[in-house]
Order: sequence, then C-alpha cells, then structure tokens
Amino acid sequence: MLINIGAEFGTHLETSEVAVELIDILNKIPKDDFIIDFKDVSFITMNFAQAYYNAKYQSEKRISEINISDEISVVMGAADEACNP
Repeated sequence: MLINIGAEFGTHLETSEVAVELIDILNKIPKDDFIIDFKDVSFITMNFAQAYYNAKYQSEKRISEINISDEISVVMGAADEACNP
C-alpha cells in the first residue's frame, strides 16, 4: 500500500509525534506491506527521523521508503544508523 506522507502530514516533518502517529496508523491497517512516498516532503528533522525508525523497527509491518531527496536522505541515513547500528 502506497502512502504519500507529504499529502497526509505536510511537507515539513518536524516532530516525533508525527512519526509515531504514522506508524500507529499503519499498524491498525490490515495489510503487511507499506511504501512511504516522500515525494512531497521538503524538510525533516532528526527528531522526526529517529522516531520514525524507532517506531518502524518496533512494528511488525514491512515498511519501505521511496522518492527521498538527497537532503532528506542524509538525515534519514543518520537516523537509521543511530537507531539500527
């Protein structure tokens, strides 16, 4: 299932609460595979990214990401490494 996170949560993802809310919503949907589309996202904070990966790794869902800009990729990569060394 494809989720356009920018359309659902906005182009600036700044808080850990948004990340946790996203994964909580996915956990309630009776599907196992999700693709999070970052095409409309122009900014994320490390706070959002770390909370996203922490919640993602705790979820039993298979969650992947697409259309991540180079700038966002740097933040996401650092957060992923911090959460999953």
